[in-house]
Amino acid sequence: MTIGMLLESMAGKAGALHAISQDGTPFRFSERHRAVDYFGEQLRGAGYSYHGTENMYSGVYGTEMQVQIFAGVVYYQRLRHMVSDKDQVRAKGPINQLTHQPIHGRKVHGGIRLGEMERDALLAHGASFIVQERLLHSSDEAKSLVCAKCGSLLAPMILPLRGTLTDGQIRQAHCRDCGTGVEVDVVTLPYVFQYLTNELAAMNIKTHLTISDRK
Repeated sequence: MTIGMLLESMAGKAGALHAISQDGTPFRFSERHRAVDYFGEQLRGAGYSYHGTENMYSGVYGTEMQVQIFAGVVYYQRLRHMVSDKDQVRAKGPINQLTHQPIHGRKVHGGIRLGEMERDALLAHGASFIVQERLLHSSDEAKSLVCAKCGSLLAPMILPLRGTLTDGQIRQAHCRDCGTGVEVDVVTLPYVFQYLTNELAAMNIKTHLTISDRK
């Protein structure tokens, strides 16, 4: 495709100079009768370079560039992509009830997707906090109970309330695997990870988390 576009540039340039229509049908040229020679002779007959290159001058300094610049004429159809049709702004809006992530779609006030390539580009530039902001805080940030002893995300629970809460009293956490709630912590993680943990548990696959820097 690249070579074909270069040949099209030479053919268009020669056709514009000689005011002729070029024949672009297949199998017109061969190894003995090459397209570059056919269009090159037309360009040379019009006083231009054989391979479609030209001498150009710097628009900043006005001096001639020391390299040959390939220039030609090609048919180009513009794709109608206007900024006014694509601009999108969202602070808060609807979320997916299953994953708690922003829904997709400009018409429904959805979020702008940060894909894998965008994530990799940000990480490559050392902008890890922007990745955390986009993929966690502005997405499906959630608070979950995790037992630091057994590493379970599903076993910890809040004990049922008995009576009413008094001033300064809080509801206690309890790990159903360990039988105690001493090492149950509240961690911040994407809600979709908790959803994935439940899906894996349904397939009899246990997820173990390691909690560090506990206070």
